[in-house]
Amino acid sequence: MEDKYEKLEKVGEGTYGKVYKAKDMQSGQLVALKKTRLEMDEEGIPPTALREISLLQMLSNSIYIVRLIGVQHVHHKGKPLLYLVFEYLDTDLKKFIDSHRKGPSPSPLPSSQIQSFLFQLCKGVAHCHGHGVLHR
Repeated sequence: MEDKYEKLEKVGEGTYGKVYKAKDMQSGQLVALKKTRLEMDEEGIPPTALREISLLQMLSNSIYIVRLIGVQHVHHKGKPLLYLVFEYLDTDLKKFIDSHRKGPSPSPLPSSQIQSFLFQLCKGVAHCHGHGVLHR
């Protein structure tokens, strides 16, 4: 993994693992690496991880869904890790809204901006529903 991507900084963390901003060393493209520790069982990769990968591969052809670029299964210090490689996005909706509400000069979002966000969210959810996927 280290020979393909250069980790630049950690951008998120949760129960699933950690997310890093990274650079593809061959193309120079910025990516997001979602690192997940695998709790292996006799069956190999857990069904939840396989389901997430399968859904992302199926849904990633929409501009309203973050694009999954690839999947890397590696062993680090004897422990299995799964890296999901996504297109890198500078921010997320919560951070964007917070920057307007809590920034140096707080201001409400223009209604046209809110309308655009709602349209994009609805298009993304409709894409999921069109493929038989319910987002929760």
